[in-house]
Amino acid sequence: MRLLSLLSALIFIAGCGGDGSHASRSNFKPVEASYDLTEPNSLATVINVTDATLHINLGSNPKSLYVVTTSHFDNQPISVNNKKSSRVLNESNETLDSNPKNSDSVVKRVMQFREQTFKLLRVGSNSSEESYERLTPQNRAAQGATASFCVDMDSNYNCKRQINATAIRVKSTIATAQGDKNLVIWLQDGLSIKSSSLDNLSDTFLKSGLNNDIYDWETNIYSKEWGDDAKDVDSHLIANDNTIDILVYNMYNSGVAGFYWPKDNFKKSFLAASNERVMFYVNANLLATDEKETFTTLDHEFQHMIHFYQRAILKDIHDDTWFNEMLSEATEDLLATKIAYKGPRNVDPNDGSAGSGNNKKGRYPSFNAHNTLSLTQWGNGVAHYGKVSAFGTYLLRNYGGAKLLHELMKSSKYDKEALLEATGVDDFHTLIHNWGCAVVLSDKTNIEGIFRYNKGGFFTTSYGDVTYNLGSINFFNYSPKPKFSNSATLDDNANLYTKIGTNLSGTVDIRVYAPKGATISVIAK
Repeated sequence: MRLLSLLSALIFIAGCGGDGSHASRSNFKPVEASYDLTEPNSLATVINVTDATLHINLGSNPKSLYVVTTSHFDNQPISVNNKKSSRVLNESNETLDSNPKNSDSVVKRVMQFREQTFKLLRVGSNSSEESYERLTPQNRAAQGATASFCVDMDSNYNCKRQINATAIRVKSTIATAQGDKNLVIWLQDGLSIKSSSLDNLSDTFLKSGLNNDIYDWETNIYSKEWGDDAKDVDSHLIANDNTIDILVYNMYNSGVAGFYWPKDNFKKSFLAASNERVMFYVNANLLATDEKETFTTLDHEFQHMIHFYQRAILKDIHDDTWFNEMLSEATEDLLATKIAYKGPRNVDPNDGSAGSGNNKKGRYPSFNAHNTLSLTQWGNGVAHYGKVSAFGTYLLRNYGGAKLLHELMKSSKYDKEALLEATGVDDFHTLIHNWGCAVVLSDKTNIEGIFRYNKGGFFTTSYGDVTYNLGSINFFNYSPKPKFSNSATLDDNANLYTKIGTNLSGTVDIRVYAPKGATISVIAK
């Protein structure tokens, strides 16, 4: 069967087993088929197969040929070859780089707490009001206020480390679409930060006027971070005073950028280590040396803050970590040009193209090096952030941009089901597979349909009254380039990327063996 060039049309050729849903292994059968991929950037797909013998006619014009194989089950050895034998490599045990933003033990406890908050919410809650000490907005309006903060806690929710800090920047009753908001920036006593850095931090997050700061750009999509109804849902949660606090302090780790910790949204009488504030933690060392990295950290962490309220509190939905982190990574990508930062692409924010080659920074070198990881299994490593960033940026460019993020936040379904509902895709493995094909085609600027990463310039997306610009992405511009392997052991929701060869013509025979079941695409470009 011949498929159209530029993927303007895509035909899925079913092997066996119906619609590609996550069925029993007995629904996955062998298939043998022939396809004409004589046009550049053409693709053929077989679904629900265990053993595929594919005869590909490339025509007379030389092409590069690739295979993307998506595993439907855990611990599955997959091999791709156009010879008689291949060696299976078990990549599931490879050593991953640690993530600089999550290498500190405090941040590990933050992540663990986020994953376990469902154990604290709605447990023994009642409607009675408890009194507790907390600075009122009026007291906060004066710079120079002092307070103690718990910045680490033990497994029993008792404070392990406490510091003193002074309010050094205070903004009151700033008009936003979510109502008037207050911002207080606290600096740990004994530290010194340039006044301009503190001013920039304050103005980048919240300043007078509409649609000109992180607060407006994110709440436009996701809605507010806290509300009066939180304490009605659970009386152990703090009341709303429309204030966000940012604590700048010495984290004793230059690799930790900052974090949001939901412990502080609980009353101290219920959780002793709580600071009883809706707040962020920022690394003072990073703010002093790289302001823009601090700002993109706020992009990321603000999504987590809103996510806790909008989904865990209001909807009693506790999404898997990969989904929550994916939304934060996508938010960084969406707001990169707004804060004039290179973002996860590590490309000048004024440059809508995919940039130049040998790009060694940003999120995608780690993704390229470990691109066989399961999307839905989380491990807190650099590569785990790279994979969800790559997936989130794919979704933004192919399934609705800013509107998609809004729909995911507002969905009453959990992570995978929320994604299927928002994208209109019938099966999650199909979504993972489409993403994998888009990675292989990311060096092309003329791809249409659902495989676009790169159009040679900006993608424009709008929600409400705000327009956002997304730069193009070419994974082949990063060092290392995407990893291609003929075999690997994959978990569920993981892709294997295989390069059959370059300058190929005529007929090429490919054998793909996936004993438990897989979706397979052959891409000629």
